[in-house]
Amino acid sequence: MIRSRWKSASVVAAGSAALLATGLAFAPTASADAFRCGSAGSDPRAWCAYVQKAPNGLKAHTRPSTSAPTSFTLANGKKVEVDCWTTGTSVNGYTVWAGLHTPYGHRYVSDYCLSTGHIQSDVSHC
Repeated sequence: MIRSRWKSASVVAAGSAALLATGLAFAPTASADAFRCGSAGSDPRAWCAYVQKAPNGLKAHTRPSTSAPTSFTLANGKKVEVDCWTTGTSVNGYTVWAGLHTPYGHRYVSDYCLSTGHIQSDVSHC
C-alpha cells in the first residue's frame, strides 16, 4: 500500500513537472468577457480582451472596415487593450468593432474575434 502511494505521488509529481516545463500549467485562458487590464494596460482602469477565433491572426485596421489598410496582425490568445467600440463592416454577421490602444496608435479589429462578451456595456463608443 505504501509503495503504490509513492508510485502515485511520483506520477503526479512527474506530470506536474512536465506541465510546468511546457508552460501549460499557468497558460492564460481566454476570458468570456472583457476584463480590467490592471497594471498590464496603459490605463489601469482600461478593459482588456483576448484574440480568439482567428486561426490566421486578427488584422488591425486603420478604420473599422475589412477593406481599410492594416498595420499588423494579432495572434490568437494575444491580450489587447480595448479603448472603445464602434460599428463597421460585417464580419460573420457581426458589425461591432473594437478600438485598440497599440504602440502604432489607435487601430480597429472586429469584435467578433475578441473575448469581450457585450463590449458596449464595458467601454464607451469611439
